[in-house]
Amino acid sequence: MKPTILLSLLALVQVALGAQSSSRLYYNQDDTDFFWSSQIPAGKAGETLDGFVDGIARAGVTVFLCNINARRTNYRSQVWDAYWDGYDPAGPDDQPFLASIPRSEVAAYRKGIGNMLAVYQQGVDYPARVIQRCRHDKMSPWITLRMNDCHENNIPAHPFHGSFWVKNPQLRRKNCSGYFATCLDYANPEVRAFYMSLVAEALDRYDPDGLELDFMREPYVFSADKEREGAPILTGWMREVRKRVGDAATKRGHPIRLGVRVPSRPEVAVAMGLDAVSWAKEGLIDVLVTTPRWATLEFDLPISQWRQALGNTKVALLGGLEVLYRPVPGGPASTVSPALAIGAATSVLSQGADTVYLFNYFPGTFPPPAYQETLQAMASLKSVQKLPRRVGVTYCDITAPGEQYRPPLPATGKDATFQIRLGPVPDRHWLCDVVVGVAPAPGGVGSALTLRVNGTPCEFLGDESAKGDLRLTSFRVPASALKGTEVHEVKVASEAPAPLSIRQVEMFLRPPDKR
Repeated sequence: MKPTILLSLLALVQVALGAQSSSRLYYNQDDTDFFWSSQIPAGKAGETLDGFVDGIARAGVTVFLCNINARRTNYRSQVWDAYWDGYDPAGPDDQPFLASIPRSEVAAYRKGIGNMLAVYQQGVDYPARVIQRCRHDKMSPWITLRMNDCHENNIPAHPFHGSFWVKNPQLRRKNCSGYFATCLDYANPEVRAFYMSLVAEALDRYDPDGLELDFMREPYVFSADKEREGAPILTGWMREVRKRVGDAATKRGHPIRLGVRVPSRPEVAVAMGLDAVSWAKEGLIDVLVTTPRWATLEFDLPISQWRQALGNTKVALLGGLEVLYRPVPGGPASTVSPALAIGAATSVLSQGADTVYLFNYFPGTFPPPAYQETLQAMASLKSVQKLPRRVGVTYCDITAPGEQYRPPLPATGKDATFQIRLGPVPDRHWLCDVVVGVAPAPGGVGSALTLRVNGTPCEFLGDESAKGDLRLTSFRVPASALKGTEVHEVKVASEAPAPLSIRQVEMFLRPPDKR
């Protein structure tokens, strides 16, 4: 059998096994976590990096995605600028390279790129070392490329921006406004060639099990009103990537999978020119991650909608979990608690996603015991169901061009109804509470509220202490109200004359002995 045919068969087997696995956990490692948080002693760059990767492996991660770029690379690239190009590590804080950075951020930035430079100067190739250590730790190593990162767009002279972006303003998006207006426009062949050069270098230089194209940094890849025209252009570009991945697999002697990260709803992805379903049906991708961008976790990703759209393709479907929890657009955000993370993972897995994909879940997200327990549980539906979980009402932080999207919160009026996907209830003795956050009104809120779940009245437990500008009120849900469905209708009503302003709704499911 010819080597290329054998590799193709192996790739199909690997995809199928990946789709059926019940014990996989994908972890996207933003490089800023290691470089910005680590202390790297002289001559110890490799050992320090190994220890960092080991910690992720101990948490139960099975697929480690190593991020190697934003608008620059964190290794000594031959085709892109490195983060430290132009930087004088012995120079003052007001050197030209750092002049545009707010003074309060200079020390942290110097530490981050200083560590990148130190790793390089100590003879360590960051992505190669990560891949090597992943295999030592029995994790599958991937490389993930950010396809249009636009951090610091509000500071055009910031050293984050590489020379390609700086020197080519004519290649940016047109007729756009806001923070993402100056992202690069893939309708320009020069932009596609620029990113293809990085794809080619990554595949030629490194030996990963997979390559991910992260279109959620950023999904704004075409000019306003040109997104649908751009879709076939990007699909043609994806065909070349697929060929390069296949050639690299032949060279390396093992399958290399190709994945993408796209907006959480299929119709939004295609409206932005990211036609992931067509890519899947054409055999251009092996893994598809559906995810919010950054602003908040989504607890009800439309996994079944994606499944239906993907049809009989062999593409593995992953549910992406972000690390922020923000119920109201533009409102305050918090880092997810373990219970919120477990709630989102349960929703993803119970809907039939192949596995969970974590973004920005740095090792310091939770205290060490909780971090390992939480991540290890996310590897399967069986294990994730054993832990307490919270599920909140949030919103979609990426919308289609021209879409008239209305987020669920805030909800104003005499009553409001929400659909909450709690997932399977493992035992009838488990307790379920609903917490409602309402903007305070004169005379208090709690005694004026009533709550029903699936039409069943719930017991008022009392007002909790205020959280910021919210009064939190708790209700106990009868076990009988949760039978027969994983998605529950939660109706909040007020007996007071003033209308409600609801800004937070959560369901909390736990064993009787867990608070």
